[in-house]
Order: sequence, then structure tokens, then C-alpha cells
Amino acid sequence: MLTRRGALSGAVKGAGLATAALAVPASAAEKRDGLRLRGLKANLCDNPLGVENQDVRLSWQCDSARRGTMQTAWRVEVASSDAKLRAGLADLWDSGRVESDQTFDVIYSGKPLTSREKAVWRVTAWDCHGRVTTSKPAFWEMALLSPDDWQAEWLAAEDADMLGDREAGLFWVTADAPSKDKSCQVRLVFDLEADAETTVLTISTTSYEVRIDGSLIDLPPRPANAWGPRGVVETVCTLKAGTHALTLSLKGEKPQCAMLVRARLRDGRVVRFDDLNARASSEKPEGWTRPDFDASAWPMVKRSEREDQPFPGKGAFLMRRDFTATETVAKARLYVTALGAYEAYINGKRVGDALLAPESMDFSKRILYRVFDVTKMVGRGENVIGAMVADGWYGSYTSPQGRFAFGNPPLRFMAQLELTYTGGRVERVVTDQSWMISASPVLSSDIYDGEDYDARREQPGWATPRFQADARWSHAAIAPPVTGKLQATLSPPIRRLGLLKAKSLKFINGSWIVDFGQNFAGFAKIRVKGIAGQKVTLKFAEILKPDGSIDQANLRGALATDTYVLKGDPAGEVWEPRFTYHGFRYVEISGLSNAPAPDDVMGVVIHSDTSRTGHLRIGHPIIQTLWQNSLWSQKSNFMGIPTDCPQRDERLGWMGDAHVFWDAAAFNMDVSAFTQRWMADVRDAQWPNGAFAFIAPNSMRDTAPNQASPGWADAGVILPWTTWQRYGDTDVINQNWEAMSAYIGYVAALSEDGIWSKGHGWDFGDWLALDSRWPGDHTTPPDLVGTAMWKHSTLAMLDMAKATKRQKAVEDYTRLAEKIDTAFAKAFIHPDATVGNGSQTGYILALRYNLVPPQLRAEVARKLHDSIVNRGRLLTTGFLGTPHSLDVLADNGYAALVYDLLLRTEYPSWGYMVMKGATTTWERWNGDAGDISMNSFNHYALGAVIGFVYRRIAGIDPIEPGFRRFRFNPILDRRIGSGGAQYDAVSGRISTDWTLKADGQFKLKLSVPSNTRAEVHLPATNRTDIRENAKPLTLQSLGIVNGRMVIEAGPGDYDFAVMP
Repeated sequence: MLTRRGALSGAVKGAGLATAALAVPASAAEKRDGLRLRGLKANLCDNPLGVENQDVRLSWQCDSARRGTMQTAWRVEVASSDAKLRAGLADLWDSGRVESDQTFDVIYSGKPLTSREKAVWRVTAWDCHGRVTTSKPAFWEMALLSPDDWQAEWLAAEDADMLGDREAGLFWVTADAPSKDKSCQVRLVFDLEADAETTVLTISTTSYEVRIDGSLIDLPPRPANAWGPRGVVETVCTLKAGTHALTLSLKGEKPQCAMLVRARLRDGRVVRFDDLNARASSEKPEGWTRPDFDASAWPMVKRSEREDQPFPGKGAFLMRRDFTATETVAKARLYVTALGAYEAYINGKRVGDALLAPESMDFSKRILYRVFDVTKMVGRGENVIGAMVADGWYGSYTSPQGRFAFGNPPLRFMAQLELTYTGGRVERVVTDQSWMISASPVLSSDIYDGEDYDARREQPGWATPRFQADARWSHAAIAPPVTGKLQATLSPPIRRLGLLKAKSLKFINGSWIVDFGQNFAGFAKIRVKGIAGQKVTLKFAEILKPDGSIDQANLRGALATDTYVLKGDPAGEVWEPRFTYHGFRYVEISGLSNAPAPDDVMGVVIHSDTSRTGHLRIGHPIIQTLWQNSLWSQKSNFMGIPTDCPQRDERLGWMGDAHVFWDAAAFNMDVSAFTQRWMADVRDAQWPNGAFAFIAPNSMRDTAPNQASPGWADAGVILPWTTWQRYGDTDVINQNWEAMSAYIGYVAALSEDGIWSKGHGWDFGDWLALDSRWPGDHTTPPDLVGTAMWKHSTLAMLDMAKATKRQKAVEDYTRLAEKIDTAFAKAFIHPDATVGNGSQTGYILALRYNLVPPQLRAEVARKLHDSIVNRGRLLTTGFLGTPHSLDVLADNGYAALVYDLLLRTEYPSWGYMVMKGATTTWERWNGDAGDISMNSFNHYALGAVIGFVYRRIAGIDPIEPGFRRFRFNPILDRRIGSGGAQYDAVSGRISTDWTLKADGQFKLKLSVPSNTRAEVHLPATNRTDIRENAKPLTLQSLGIVNGRMVIEAGPGDYDFAVMP
């Protein structure tokens, strides 16, 4: 972290030096080898719109073809306009010349910025060769910093029936809980004054039967393994005037249900009857379903405390407003969001390309909006702004809750379009009652279940100026107020990021089965031709049944089904859904008139657009495929938040999965802004006592205990720590310091003896360890796991306290770490060096977090080695032990066993998944065995060892935050002939490429970016055995470590060879 309030004298001095240096004509060699500045970022983002913090973090990259180039000084100039910066007037901040090689985590320390203000900046840098250069300008633009900046209002995306149902209320109710072998009977009696077309809405948390006046109603099947309640069932019937009875028979323990009757009388009036007037009993007397049954002795139902709202999913809505730009537009910004998912349009064109925005969050606390530069989309004269609004994450089912888990209906939309004319006048077009609303062709959309689309209901040109709204359109209504705070986001949106072609199409059991050859997250894009009203159905799955048809058993309650109703265009029709996604490899298509061609079905890959930063190349197909599989699982599960799986009725932000995978994740992709966005969700989900929840956003807050699960809660500390380590950004520490400190304090208050044995909540432990008899079975003592995780987080806090100069915290966490060490050794390390109950995970955690006394470390490591070998050279570890297993073995002299495990192809192993044709990482070691109904075939947790592969095999191992220094010290084995990687660090691209010949000859091509140093460990003990660019070694040696010569390599490209 570096900051400086620019002194005037320093600024003038720096400006003079820069001007003088730049005025000297450069020679051809200087131009070729000169210092170049690029990659200017604010808050680690390129030219961000919607910045909320004043202490913006600035970073840049230096580049030079001349070896050894290091920046020695920098100057940052920030102006309020491009013209002022070009003129040398840094009216917002001029740092002056700062003697430093820092190129990241430089804090803007100028004038406070106001809402919408644009800051244009550039960097001048001096290098160790006396050269100076100035970058091209970059910018950042502030968000709307005050609620008073918003003139827009929330519009309700609903029709009259939805409004009436919402005002009447569809309430969760409870009765006395029956035993497992009994049912609960619920009666709602109502009177109709005339014949009526009646809609009955019902839902239950358990399986149930519905009857109207004693007649049984057919319900859609409810999967026995569905997690949480499924959809509201709408039953439409015509009832005569008189008394009627709606009855539900609920099965299972502690059932809850909701009912609402909507009756449309022939004179147009609508009357409703809600379930707060219902009665319930655990008895089931004769005739209890008839209207004339006397249930007056039955008790009234009670209102449940469930927070989710059980309203049925509906279709998307179209919204639009005409406006006139009376002058030429110089600048236009759109500030936009929804409670639901939205697509915004201006003059018929999409604004941006984000999908499923805004992404999942606790909408009751925060509502993220985006800022778009739409200057080129608005013309002088007549214009239209429009939106399509659907359920999204706000209105879809969120297991184990129902719909609207984070806020009440209706769906809502808000937009504020700000036009700045060339004369300087500002005009705003905002969401208000002048907007119009209409139904869309999207009949239903749900994250889990899929989308239904009827192309016959399309209204071409609805978002263009020439469109004439008809009777299908009405004025939109202002929605009820919300509790969530509006906040701009810089996290990359979900986008379309790839297309997959069908590998095969087969006709099986009357449907076409499409195999894309890759498990992924997204949806299918189809091209069809047929008659109007023809319905095409697409169902999605990860696996097939033995007969070749799709198997959706592991999706649990997620329907994963899209439907498209054709409009009958003779030229054919192309369609893809807008507001859902699926995790799948296979698609079953039914309802086609003709056999599809391979190009008629495409797989659209979507995920958060976190840019690729890492590419591995390992000379063995098992390890290379393992990396590719883990990368696909990361893509599939980066959907605004890091989810556990993309396919079943879950897709939640599980903290434990992210905790163990972030090492790998931050190599594969730039997760800086993504992490900061999700950490806000983690803080929102934190319990008042300091415990981090085990999922974020926390959709289980009604049922889960307000305690911390070891290894899961620790993500609240480890993710900020990992992000700081990778990008050198201390802002992520400061943003989360209070929350992280509260968590450590929570554990400390429960663990005065230094052992975390209480307050584990839903203690997941070493989840899905090989020997576990059921999920959650503790194969390693929970107190051992908890205490080791506490030590892990304490060490991370100690590192971060040092980085941010929190001296008191440094002292406190140093003492705490020592206390945990002493207590752990006393409680869990036996005199014979057995750790805990002797599980592999116990040994791994104790060694990894330095909990073993030095005199016992070698013996503890030997016991781990023997356990692995005696079990057949296999791991028995789960989510918490597996990620660190290879590091621990490598650190303690068992490198050969590392490769035994990585290259193993028998069950259980990573290679077993690969040999079984996996294209993503499985949730379980035995994902393909037995009952697959609870197995995810796209889970990244067991792929966490890819971080090890980058660090210890490819040889890009960070020593200092931001890779200012890194270590190349790969674990070599004759079974692996080559390895390497490239990684785009915050300072520039690091590249390693090594080969190991059968005769022992070792070669390395290495690229070290400017302002970076590498500690290179080469397999030699004599300098004369090493050549660099075919010449004797001239680089400085730091000595011999573990039989390898350590070389200091500064910025540049190197070609090493070690002769056997």
C-alpha cells in the first residue's frame, strides 16, 4: 500500500523532470528497448464506471525489452477532464515524483470526488536505466454516491391478478406438527355469491394432496429428494355459487402450506379467500373434505415465520417509455437495476450484454446496479427506453427456501438515464408512472426450472420510437419501497463466452439426444421450422441412462426444461432463453418436425466474465485434463457468486467450496473484483455474533444456527487473504477487517482453552471424505478440524495485520497462534506422533498449519505417507484435507508420492474421473457409483489441487503479494517430461516452460515481467553445469538449497539449460 499527498514542490519538480526527459529524441535502440507503461487500472478494473470509494487503488504495468528493467520512481496525475490532463493541469491530484518501484495498490489521495465525476489519469515512470516515459490516459467515473442522486422510482413488474393476489396475501401457515406416519388436514371454506371461474393456488413444504369439494386434483410429481418446496400449483376450475371447501392433506414432519382462492365472477369482479381463515387437524374424520363438514372445533392455522414468499412464477414483462432529446447529446449514462432479472433497451438495441443481471445477493440488504455509457445509443429527437423484466434470482426458487427468499414481491425495475447536452444542460429520464407495461412472450422463467417462450406473443419493435402501443399496454404502477441499499458494482457480469457444437445427435425413445461432448453451464440455442403453435421441448442433463436417454435424477427438484412455441415463420426461427441457465452436457429435444442438423443446436457457454489469467501446460494427459476439467467447473460455477454446482436445485454460494478452491481460482482467472463483490455478500450473511454463515447469500437464515462451521466460515478470512496475496491490493483487507476480526473473536470466545470445540453449527467437517458413511460423517475429529482451521485463519490475519501496519493486531494474533499451537499439540498429537484418530486429513491439517512440534514433524509426515501407501497409494480425504495433501507431501520429502496420487487412475483419484470421461470435476470421488441422485458432476472443490500444480509443478509460486517476487522450484519426476504455465500477474505476464529429458537434461524458458524478481531453483550444484542463452551463467547465485542452485533473476527472458 502506498499513498502520498502530493506536495506542490514535488509536483513541480516531477513535472520538470518528465518534460525534460521526454523532450530528448530517442534513439532507435531506446525506442525498441524503452520503458512502456500499459494496463492502467482503477480498483483493478479497466476504465470503470460506477466507482463508490474515494480511496481508489491505482495500478499499472511497466514493460521493456531490456533485461533487468525496474521502475525507480513514479508520478500520478489526475485531472477532471481529458483537456486539462493534456494541458498538464492535474487539478484533482498530482503526486509529484515518488521514489518507489510500486506499480499497484497506489491510493488516490487527491480531492474528494462527487457523484458522476470523471477522473482522468496518467502515470509517468522512471526506470533504473535513467529512462522516463508517460502513459496514455485512463479514467474512472464515480457512481451515484447519495440516495438523493436517485430520481427514479421502483416500478412494479406485475399484472392485475398478481397485484390482487399480493395484496390479498398468500401466506405460509402451520398447524400442530403430526408424526411421520400421520398427516395434517387443512380446510379452507369459502362462499361464492355467483358462478365463477376460479383459480386455486396451493403449495406445501412436504408432499400433499389437494381436493376441491372432495374431488382430487392432479398435482405434478414432486421429486422425493427435492431440496425445499417446489412450485405453487395453479388449478383452474369453474365453481357454482354456494359454499366450497379447499382441502389439503399434508404428509411428513412439520409441514407448512399456503393457499389462496381467486374467483372471477361473471360481472368481472374478483374475490379472494386467503389461508389465514383455514383450520387444521391431525385427525382425518369421514367426510372432512366436503363443504358441509363441521370443522368448527378444529383450531385455526398459525402464520408461519418463513420469510420467503410462495407466489407462483409468472412470465416476464415488457416496459417502455418514449422521450425526446431536444439537443445533441454529448454524454449519456444509464443507471439501471431490477429486483428480478432485466434486459435494458434503447431504440430497440440491447444496452450491454450482461445476462441474468443483477446476480444473486441478499436483496433485502444490497441491490447492485450497473452504469452504462449509452452516448452513442441516444439520438437527437424521438427515442425509446425499454426493459424486459423476469424472475431472475430475486423471484426464482432458492433452495431450501421458495421464491422471494430475500424480499417480497413484486418484481421491480428501476432506471435513470442522464443526458448531458453539448450546451451543458442535463436532463433525466427516469422510471415513473409515465412508463407503459405489457406481457412478454416469456411465459415463465426460473433459474432452476427453465424458460417457456411463446413466439406468437412477440411484439416486434416494442422498444423503438415508431411502435404504437395497443390495448395490451397499460401504465406501470409504482412498487412498494424496498429495504436494500443501492450500490454500484464493478464485478464482471455474466456473459455469453463460448459456443459448443453438437458432437452427436441420436434419436432415442421418440426424442433427439444431443451430446455436446462437454459438461458446462449455459443453455441451448436452436434453429427450428414448423407451424404456428408447435411446441419444442428441451430437457437438460449431465449424464445418460443405459439406454442412451437423459438422466435427470441428480437434478433433484430442478426441472431444467425449456419450451419454445413457434410463430410459424416459413424461413425458420432461432431461439435461446434469456432468463435461465442449466448445467448439462446432453439435451433431449422433442416436438421437432424434422431431424435437426448439427448446426441447428448450439451450446451457449455462460459465466461471469472473469478474464483468463492462467494457462497450464503439463506433459501428462491426466494432469492436463484435470486442469481443463477444473477450469470448466470454475467457469460453470462463477455465476455472479461462486456456486457449488450449476445444475441441481441448489447453486448456492457455499463458503467451504470457495475457501479451498480460491488458490486455483485466482490462477485461472482474475477474481479480484469478483471476490470483493462476493465478500460483501459474505459480510451481509455474517451473524451478529461474528460467525460467518456457511453460504452467502444466506438463504437458510431461517433454519440454520447462528454459528460457524469450521472450514466453511473460514472463507470469510481466507478469500480476502488470497486476493491480497495475488493482487497486492490491501483494500480487500481493509474492507473486511472488521468482519474478519469479529469472526476470530467469535471463535476465541468459545475456545478459551485454545481448542475450538463449541459453536460449530452445522459442522460439515472434512466433507465427503472417502471413509464417511454418510455426508457429514466425521472421519476426522471435529475439534481437531475446527482448531486447525482457526489456526489457518489466525495466520492469515497475522499476515494481513502486518501488511496494513496494525501493530496491536500483529501482537494479538502472534500470541493467539502460539496459544493454539500449544493447545493443539496437547490435545491431538500423541507421543507416538499420531495426530487425532490417525486420519489422513488430521495429519495434513496439522502439518500444513504448523501445528506439529518441530521434533515430531518428520514422524508425523511419515505416518501420513504410510497411511496413504498402506491404503493402496490413495487419499481418503474430503473437501478440507484434499486441497493441501500434495503440498504437505512435497514439503516433507515425499515428492514421488505426489505424482503417484496425481497419476493414479484407479478409484478413488482425479485420474479415475478423467478415465471415466469426466469433462468437469466431480463433487465426490465416487460420483459415478451407486445412487447418483445426490451427485453433482460439476463441482470444483476436489479440483483445488490445481493451485498446487501452478505453484509446485509449473513453477509459479508467489513469495510476495502481487508476485513482486516469485519462486520457480518445480517438483521433478521422470514420469512428467515437461511442464510450465503462463500467468498474467498484476505486474505483467510470468511464463515458465521446462523440460526434463530421460538422460536428466533440464531446460527452462522463463519470462519475468518488469518490476518483478524470480528466485529460480535449478537442478544443479555447480555453476559450470548451467548455461543461460547457451553461455556460461553470469547471474547471481543465492546458494544451494535442497540440492538445487538458487538463482536471482530480474525482469527479462531467460533460456536455461542444465547438463546432466
